[in-house]
Amino acid sequence: MDWWNDAVFYQIYPRSFQDSDGDGVGDLAGIESRLDYLAGLGVDALWISPFFKSPMKDFGYDVSDYVSVDPLFGDMEDFKRLLAAAHRRGLKVVVDLVLNHTSDEHPWFREAREARDSPKHDWYIWKPFPERGPRRPPNNWISLFELRSAWYENPATPEWYLRTFTRNQPEVNWRNPELRRAMYGVLEAWLDLGVDGFRLDVATGYFKDELFRSNPFKARLVPDLLQEHLYDRNRPEVHGVFRDFRRIADSYGGRVLIAEPHGQDRSLAASCHGEAGDELHMAFNFEFLTRPWGAASFRDSARRWYGALPPGAWPNFTLSNHDQPRHVHRYRKGADTEARARVAAALLLTLRGTPFLYYGEEIGMGCRRLPRKALRDPLGIRTWPFSGFGRDPERTPMQWDASEGAGFTTGTPWLPVNPDARVRNVAAQEGDPGSLLSFYKRLLTLRRNIPALRSGDLEFLGEDPDVLAFRRSPSRTAVGDGAERAGGTDPAPARADPEVLVILNFAGGRRAFPLPEGGRVLAGTRRPEGSILGAGDAGLEAYEVLVLERTGT
Repeated sequence: MDWWNDAVFYQIYPRSFQDSDGDGVGDLAGIESRLDYLAGLGVDALWISPFFKSPMKDFGYDVSDYVSVDPLFGDMEDFKRLLAAAHRRGLKVVVDLVLNHTSDEHPWFREAREARDSPKHDWYIWKPFPERGPRRPPNNWISLFELRSAWYENPATPEWYLRTFTRNQPEVNWRNPELRRAMYGVLEAWLDLGVDGFRLDVATGYFKDELFRSNPFKARLVPDLLQEHLYDRNRPEVHGVFRDFRRIADSYGGRVLIAEPHGQDRSLAASCHGEAGDELHMAFNFEFLTRPWGAASFRDSARRWYGALPPGAWPNFTLSNHDQPRHVHRYRKGADTEARARVAAALLLTLRGTPFLYYGEEIGMGCRRLPRKALRDPLGIRTWPFSGFGRDPERTPMQWDASEGAGFTTGTPWLPVNPDARVRNVAAQEGDPGSLLSFYKRLLTLRRNIPALRSGDLEFLGEDPDVLAFRRSPSRTAVGDGAERAGGTDPAPARADPEVLVILNFAGGRRAFPLPEGGRVLAGTRRPEGSILGAGDAGLEAYEVLVLERTGT
C-alpha cells in the first residue's frame, strides 16, 4: 500500500481558508498558520487549489506563470515555508495543476497570438477564418462558463482560438511536442521543490478531435449543454500523456497523481488508472456529488465504482468540492440537517477508498444564495438570476470563530461570510465533545488506528433501502478486482486486527436492523462508546450511526 491509499486528503481553496494580512483574501501564510489545526483534525494530506500567478479571471484556474506564486497569495518563499512546515507535521502537500489551458496573459499565448509564424503559435489550438463567405465558428463546441461558442476571434492572425471555459483561458495544443515538454518541465519544477504530488485539473480534456467534428445532440441540458461531448474532450490520446506523467512522478518516488476527469462518467474516471496500472494513481469519481440522499443510493453508487475499477486501482470518495454545492446544503432537511451531516461523515470516512474532505465540512459549513453584487464567479454572473450554476456559495470564507470576519480576515472578505458563522465555527465546536467537529476527529482517529478501516476489505450487509451496513476486515484480496471485497495486495495479517461493522440509518425514523454479529461501540451518535451490542435487532434510531468492533457474540 502507498501512502495515498491510507491517507485522508483535505482540500483547501486558498482564497477562502485564512487571510494573514487583512486584505480579505486567504493566502499561503494563512494556511501555514492553521497547520496545527489540520494536524489535530487528523488529516494526512493537503490539496491546495491554484495559487500560481494569474490575472484571476477564473480565480487562479487561468495561469499566467506556472512556476511562480501570485502576489495575492504571497511568494515562492512563503510556499517553501508552508511546505516545510507541513512536512514537519507529517502532512503531505499536493498542488493543483491546470494544464489544459493557460491565461490569455501567459507569455506563451501573448507570443502565439501575434502571428501565425510565431514559434509558439502551434502551442495553442487555432482554426483560420474562411477566405470567403460568412464567418461562422468551426464547429458547435461550447464555452462552459460563457455559454456560447468555444471559439473566440483573434483578428491579428486572423483565426479563432479554442477556449472551453472563458475567452481568457485559451486551450493548449498537447499534440505539439515542444508544448508537451514545457508542461513536463512544470511538473519537474514543483517536484524538485518537494511537493508530494498533483491534482490535475480537467485532465481528460487535454486532447481534442483532430478533425474538429461537431458534437452530436444530447437531450440533457445540465451539465452537458445539449451535446454529447465526443470530440471536444476525453480523447484516447490522453493516456500517453498520463503514462509520461507517471514516469516522471515515479522517478521522484512516493509522489501521487490525481485526475479530475472532464465529466461525470465513472468509466472515464476508472480509465485514468490505465489497463496496466501505469497511468495515474487515482481519479475522482463524482457520483457522490450528485446522488440523492438514501442508503440504497450510496450503496449502489459505491458498488458501481468498485466494479468499474481495473485490477490494482484504488478507489476514492468525496462529497463536496469547490465546484459543487456543499453536501450539508444538498442534504439539508430542517432540524435533521446536522444528523444527516454525521451520517455523511461516517459514510465518507469508513468506506473502502481514500476520502477527500473539503475545507469547512468538518464543522458543517453550508451554502446560501448570494446577492448579485457579491458574485465573483464568471459562471454565476453569466447565469444570474438562476441559482445552482455559480460556484461562489461553496467558496465562502472558512468559519473559524464568531468575530465579524469569522476569524478568516480582519478586513473585508472577498466573498461574504455565511450568516451562521457566529454560531457554527471552529472555536465553538472545538471544546464541545458532542459537536460535529469532534465527531469528525473521532472518526479520523479510528481510521488512523484501525487497519481494516484504512485498507481492509469491504462487504455490504443486506439490501435495506434505508440502512447502509458493511463489514470492514483486514485485507486479503486484490485491489480493484471488481468485487465488493476488493482489498489490498497484502497477505493475511500476522496479528488479529479487528473487524469493524458500520451501520448507517439514512431514515428520519426508527428502523429495525438485525446485527449479524455482536460488537463493541467504537463511535456512534446514540450509543455510549464502549458499550456492547449482541447479535440481533439493533433498533436503530433516526439517522443513527454505529461503528462497532466485531466481538462475534
